[in-house]
Amino acid sequence: MLETYENIRRLRKLNKWTQEELATRMGYDDRSTIAKIETGHVDLQQSKILEFAKVFGVKPGELMGDDGITPTEMEQDD
Repeated sequence: MLETYENIRRLRKLNKWTQEELATRMGYDDRSTIAKIETGHVDLQQSKILEFAKVFGVKPGELMGDDGITPTEMEQDD
């Protein structure tokens, strides 16, 4: 899950958004929640991960660090 938090920060910086700007886009009252998320001090619900992905314009799997290997492909390697 730590990779998700790091990706949120990376994507925010890539978009040249402040924590305040991202907080506004996500519907949070202030930047403190974003700061806590980026440092891994908040457990994100799946619905929030989906919302972050939507705001950044990426797939949820990309946000969570999905390497593109599906469970079916992993089973075939056994």
